Amino acid sequence: MSDADDTVLGLFPLGITLLPGEVVPLHIFEERYKKLIGERLEGGEFGIVLAEEDAVREAGTSARVVQLVEELDDGRMDVLVQGRRRFRIVGIHEPEDPAADYLRARVAFFDDVEEEAPRELRDAVLEVFGRMLELMDVESPREPAGEGSLSFRVAAAVDFGAPLKQELLESLSEEQRLETLLTVITSLLPRLEVRKEREEAIRGNGKGY
Repeated sequence: MSDADDTVLGLFPLGITLLPGEVVPLHIFEERYKKLIGERLEGGEFGIVLAEEDAVREAGTSARVVQLVEELDDGRMDVLVQGRRRFRIVGIHEPEDPAADYLRARVAFFDDVEEEAPRELRDAVLEVFGRMLELMDVESPREPAGEGSLSFRVAAAVDFGAPLKQELLESLSEEQRLETLLTVITSLLPRLEVRKEREEAIRGNGKGY
């Protein structure tokens, strides 16, 4: 399952789950993470892991800085980072000064055991995903662009929340991930339809009932 020997990554624990291919903005203001990101502005990967209370999840995603949006005189930065490879933490190295330096971890990268999913399942997910976007008033809804697994592209396009995204991240099956998304999106559609009807009623007569 591992595609490489153990690698040491600097860790950035956050309240989000980053998926492979996903691009997210980060505001860097703590000294330890100024150091981490500063060391990787010219290249190299670091690890983003979901932080929960006093612990971090075992599985995370490596990331690269794709754009330095702004850097202030005091070292604070706004950057865009993109998810790359999934990993599992093998061991964590605590820094001597946690306020000034960042966590490091030995990680093992992993891929899916099953890479393909039935065409019918892919089509079904895209159908309900398109309907969801229509109900959210997204203009010209279409399949999420980018490379990589459809499940990750769909999950990155809408805020499904960290718990679901973490479940998808840890799954080793594209088919399983798409089935999960199909169930979740299908369950959301009735509520979105009701909200849409109420919004149209308000626009039509100023009343929500």
